[in-house]
Amino acid sequence: MFSIQHFIWVFISLALIAAGLIALKKKKPTLKQVLTTASIACAASELIKVFSCLELVPSADGSILYPYLELQHLPLHLCSIQILLIFYCRFGRGTIAESRGKQIALQFMYPTCAVGAPFAIALPSIFNTTITVSQAFTHPIAYQTFLFHSMLIILGIYIPMSGEVKFSWKTYGKTMGFLWLVTFVQIYLNSLFANVEYLNGKLVSVNYVTNFFFVFRTPIGVALNTKLAWFIYLMILVALAFVLIWLLYLPLRRTRCWEKAGRDSQ
Repeated sequence: MFSIQHFIWVFISLALIAAGLIALKKKKPTLKQVLTTASIACAASELIKVFSCLELVPSADGSILYPYLELQHLPLHLCSIQILLIFYCRFGRGTIAESRGKQIALQFMYPTCAVGAPFAIALPSIFNTTITVSQAFTHPIAYQTFLFHSMLIILGIYIPMSGEVKFSWKTYGKTMGFLWLVTFVQIYLNSLFANVEYLNGKLVSVNYVTNFFFVFRTPIGVALNTKLAWFIYLMILVALAFVLIWLLYLPLRRTRCWEKAGRDSQ
């Protein structure tokens, strides 16, 4: 993280995002067409991630090798969850304009893709958990990480640009409510997937824990040594999300995708 290789990937990502948005603004495809491309990119991304990170691990007696994908690669991060929403919005029943479910999903995807994915590019966890910095241009997971998140940013920004999804302060509230519901669920999931050690029925140590939504550990390596420190960190995440997503909503008020008070049906 914050190496020359990382900065090169950031520059490449910014160039791809700018080129993608310019092309979309010029050609003005439908949101369905963009979601089709995004679906293909998501499928390719997951295939690359799974087959490049899958390991053959020996059994306890060493007699057989089992293919194993480490828990950190499960599609439970905020950006990975977008894959399910992308496929639902593209292949689910009903058109985007007519389907309330698709409208709600896309209203959620706009800020979480446009805010969440840049953090994944700026603070890539792969250099701490999966590959070394020297593998930044030789390991497939590096390409998967930066290209996938660049695609999410393009998609997120294009959702309001398309004019097919309606937004209001009411949808802001719903998005924040759902975001923090799934964030709270991650506390359960991270605990469920943890490798813990008990002695005489008492929890004595945690040997491994996932960090979905970054709710258990900071992405910059700051230690949280007390429960109070963890609470403060969690509140910082909450406040940051509220402010950043609020800032994303401000420019929408003067666009055709903004639904005026009294007409908001979403």
